[in-house]
Amino acid sequence: MCSTSSPNAPGADDATRRIRITHPFHLLYGREFVVVDHRRSRHGDRIWYEADDGSIRTVPLAWTSLADVDPFEVISAGRTRFRPDDLVRLAALLDDLRARATGSGGADEL
Repeated sequence: MCSTSSPNAPGADDATRRIRITHPFHLLYGREFVVVDHRRSRHGDRIWYEADDGSIRTVPLAWTSLADVDPFEVISAGRTRFRPDDLVRLAALLDDLRARATGSGGADEL
């Protein structure tokens, strides 16, 4: 596996670096794991880690303690779980699902 180096990513010489899953809805939230690799691809930054059973698994970097701190989360100080961008994307997804379900082209036909 090829490792990349950045201030937040594990380097090849840092085999015992640990991460904590920080995404609040992830099943492994709060758990810590040993980092195996960090890879960047067209799908984004991902961290590869060793699971309890010894298998190698992957998770988006943004869902770990290696991610940069989100300024919105700092300002909201835990008072909200939803960022404005996430709510806008959720609204667009609901509009699309509603349009598919009704066979129409717009969300304003509720």
